[in-house]
Amino acid sequence: MPAYKVNAIVLRRNDLGETDRILRLLTRENGRVDAVAKGARRGASKLSGATEPFTLSRMLLATGKSLDIVSQCEIRESFPALRGDLGCLSRATYLCELAERFIAEREPNQEVFDLLLSALYLLRRVQSGVGLDVIVHSFELRLLSERGYHPALGHCVKCMQPIKGARLAFSPAMGGMLCSMDRFEAEDSIAIGPDSLNLMLQLMNAGPDELVNLLPEVNAMDQVARCLKWYIRHRSDRDLHSAEFVEIVRAGYRG
Repeated sequence: MPAYKVNAIVLRRNDLGETDRILRLLTRENGRVDAVAKGARRGASKLSGATEPFTLSRMLLATGKSLDIVSQCEIRESFPALRGDLGCLSRATYLCELAERFIAEREPNQEVFDLLLSALYLLRRVQSGVGLDVIVHSFELRLLSERGYHPALGHCVKCMQPIKGARLAFSPAMGGMLCSMDRFEAEDSIAIGPDSLNLMLQLMNAGPDELVNLLPEVNAMDQVARCLKWYIRHRSDRDLHSAEFVEIVRAGYRG
């Protein structure tokens, strides 16, 4: 069996039989890979810790017929804080599902791997629900951009003129902003204000420290969340299961 080494993040896992686990991995070198960790559910197994969600490991994988096999692993970062807090857990789970949805099997993409890993580190640094969502929405925008779905934020997608004015809209189907004159030209247009547009631009371009310390207005965050929710749904063709989990957790914290 040919073997190869990868840096891998565990996106999700499923039990197999009484002792094994199937892992969906995002690897920096080989993209999305499914592998079996044999005996990982045994308490004494050296592979047990490496199968936890979000864990970053250096792995030696052996090529199999349908599933690769985890032969060796060295944990580099386990992110226990993300699994121990419901707010962090829901957001990290969502980020992993989003990365999984936009990366094909065996499609190497170092940029998406690094983007996800950076987002997991940043989630660990913030405390409030709003802070967590800043990291989430920044990841969404940057992932979309990297995959070729960058929303048009600087000009109107209908008339192609620079965006200005206060009465603006965002169209998921048309792929970006609509100016005040064209805001009713799309059936799916979502009304947003200049503050929300500026926030999206900030989330796209801000550095790590700025993102961690960013505390935007709730109304602007709600508008950004709504635009990105429907834009991602349009681009991925179906709902993400973890997105509903995030909304439930978010509503619970606000309630």
